[in-house]
Amino acid sequence: MRVVIVGGGLGGLCLAQGLAKSGVSVAVYERDPSPHARDQGWRITLKEDGSRALRECLPAPLFDLCVATAIRPATQMAFLDHRLTPAFTKPIPAPPADTVFGVNRLTLREILLTGLDVRFGATFARYSHTPDGRVRARFADGTTAHADLLVGADGTGSAVRRLLVPGSDFDEIGGFVYGRTPITPGLLRETPEILIDSFNRLTAPGGAAMSLATCRPLRAPSEAAAAYAPDARLTDVPGYFAWTVAGDEGRPPGGDGFHRSDGPTLHRLALDAIHGFHPAARRIVQKADAAATFPVRLRSARPVRHWETTNVTLLGDAIHTMSPGRGEGANVALRDAALLCRAVTAAAAGAPLTEVIRRYEADMLAYGFAAVRASLAQPFAPRAARH
Repeated sequence: MRVVIVGGGLGGLCLAQGLAKSGVSVAVYERDPSPHARDQGWRITLKEDGSRALRECLPAPLFDLCVATAIRPATQMAFLDHRLTPAFTKPIPAPPADTVFGVNRLTLREILLTGLDVRFGATFARYSHTPDGRVRARFADGTTAHADLLVGADGTGSAVRRLLVPGSDFDEIGGFVYGRTPITPGLLRETPEILIDSFNRLTAPGGAAMSLATCRPLRAPSEAAAAYAPDARLTDVPGYFAWTVAGDEGRPPGGDGFHRSDGPTLHRLALDAIHGFHPAARRIVQKADAAATFPVRLRSARPVRHWETTNVTLLGDAIHTMSPGRGEGANVALRDAALLCRAVTAAAAGAPLTEVIRRYEADMLAYGFAAVRASLAQPFAPRAARH
């Protein structure tokens, strides 16, 4: 059994780890030229589905490393107006440390890359089926790879999906600006307690909104790697505030073309959008790393019918991209990876490949698009969806 995965995001790498752990030959092809070619994004919260998938697919030392490098948990939830007047607050009980926890996305990806065969700089072009029943993937540089199964894990703009499920599409439902501000002792002292270690959202009367997450690892990644998995090469990420800003009525700051703006421009647009907010909130955005600011486009996949199953399939955002309102996208992708890993492992042991993939796709489409629907009901999406 030979598996080729197109896309080196969290879902594709989790699947690759699980297959390698099960003794299945697997290679990942990623279009980025290197693991650090672009920013890997922000904090994500691993919930039960996500942590269960990681525990199942990763070697034990790598899963322990995920837990050891977790971000300090939030202690309260707070919905506030733009002047920090609370509308609703609620304490958050401490979750099980190895079941629900926040992680820095870059750290998690570096852990998932450990020990894998990943071919960087490989832009997928197309696939074809061969006379012997296998599948051939062809890349933009003319190289090819043969496999018993090809998995498209190449994100919202998936080239594999366009070939496998022609006509499948997604809706643009808005966008926001994402930024990071280094946490210094002085800034921490100046920041109101309600904004520290909380899940929060500040909303102005016109609909402009800001959310802030405190991201401080429990343990330095390089130190934890030395203790749990010396082969892992992790980047130490100092503590930071991760913030998001949306404009009036949930529209992207700067209008629909905001995704073409550079970091400093987006930083200025974010400050303009929160011009009337509490000084403590504005201070955090003002002190951000302006060059690292980037746009996030919100997209939601339109439901698709189950296609005719072959030895090409999809997982994660490549098929069911969703609003981040419920924080489910990464968790559902990891769930896909664990489920598909079980299916492929069964095929490697003798089960009919097409049959196990058909069952995987049916289950994945059912819970994946249920998550898409649920995500649209959360705060990131409703106002933006009307535009």
